[in-house]
Amino acid sequence: MSHDVNAPYDVHVAYGPVFELLSSLHTFICRKAYKKTDLSAGWAEQVRGTLSPGLSELLESMEINADWKVIYGLVCMLSDQGNVEEVVDRLENRTVQELNEQASAYGIPLPDDMEKLRKLALQLLSGWDEEYFRHVDISILSGLEQETERRNKEKGIYSSMEWVDRTTNGFRFEPSEGLTRVLLVPQYHFQPINIIYRFGSLLLCHYSAGIYVQEDDFLSPQEYRMIRSLGEKSRLKILKYLYQSQSPRTFIEIVRHLKLSKGITHDHIFKLRASGFIHAHFDGETLLGYSARLSAVDEMHRSILGFMERN
Repeated sequence: MSHDVNAPYDVHVAYGPVFELLSSLHTFICRKAYKKTDLSAGWAEQVRGTLSPGLSELLESMEINADWKVIYGLVCMLSDQGNVEEVVDRLENRTVQELNEQASAYGIPLPDDMEKLRKLALQLLSGWDEEYFRHVDISILSGLEQETERRNKEKGIYSSMEWVDRTTNGFRFEPSEGLTRVLLVPQYHFQPINIIYRFGSLLLCHYSAGIYVQEDDFLSPQEYRMIRSLGEKSRLKILKYLYQSQSPRTFIEIVRHLKLSKGITHDHIFKLRASGFIHAHFDGETLLGYSARLSAVDEMHRSILGFMERN
């Protein structure tokens, strides 16, 4: 496998059940995103009905905030390709001093009370694994493994930047001070939204794996999303504006160009981004701007043609 000597950082695609457990937990806790995920709010309501009162109450108290990012980082730090039970054991058996030292070296912000956060993390991981995650359709997890293998086979074919673009459906992680490694993790639960966290020199990005349960002979949800995303005049105007621009445009620049509210513009950009028609440029976790992604036009053309030629 060739190595891209011109890459500003090392890029890897990796998967382990612990990552998808985190993604599923993130999906459940991030209530404001329910209507935007492919699973929708119906999934959350269905899962909530199967949880014990204690776990349900604990999850309702959780938010996507600084503490959650620390928990995310700790679990990733301790995963080391292990299964959920092994990660829980490591988290439980490390001393507070060891956790603080490892977290500091990993670039994880240290919490005010590591012991308190450790206990919270153990409750969340153990409870969620027992009551939800271990019952997830095995085809989803095997699909994530297959996606990882497929992407890694492509690694030597493209430059690092092209490989990241193809894998994430349009992300551009710009060279950033101190950033030496980008880890791409396929996910199912939070599709088509992404989870991006930076820990020191590492940037972690959960990307949509394009895995769907109970597919029919129609277009995949992602292919159908691409077609629907262009069925609105303002979104076509955004694409034209970005295509004719010489450099990425910020969200505010797009708002001013459209002369629409920030909320409406954000919704249009989200739909275009989720369908892959625009690049999102990042400096670490910070979104810098957007540019047109022309390869998506060819992808949509192939999808429609393939559907029409299908028997």
